[in-house]
Amino acid sequence: MTTTPTLTTGQSIYTDKNIQISPRKLRLLVETIKKLPVISALSKLKFTNTKSARVLTKAIQTAIATAKNNYNLIPETLIFGSFLVNEGPKTKRTDKSHGSRFARGIIIRRHSRLNMVVKGQIKQ
Repeated sequence: MTTTPTLTTGQSIYTDKNIQISPRKLRLLVETIKKLPVISALSKLKFTNTKSARVLTKAIQTAIATAKNNYNLIPETLIFGSFLVNEGPKTKRTDKSHGSRFARGIIIRRHSRLNMVVKGQIKQ
């Protein structure tokens, strides 16, 4: 009598604390891909021509490599567990050339923090 092997699931966590893009722009794209499997999300991002797509592509590729090499997860079975985009540190500087525009001449560069949990099946 043969027994079928039990499938165990594992997870891998990816965190990037300082991405040089506004969280609002990153969240717009995250909402469209977080319901998809990881491999199909990568193929969708490949044809999206935005800076946030390029940033997310690199982040997802790193998360896949970490899950495969460190946690022995099968890349084809990976799905997103959670996807969180928060506000990171801001860079502020004054710009005297614009006078009273830009809120008293202050230019704010927003950054993002990205937390991604990837779940999948462990190789037996």
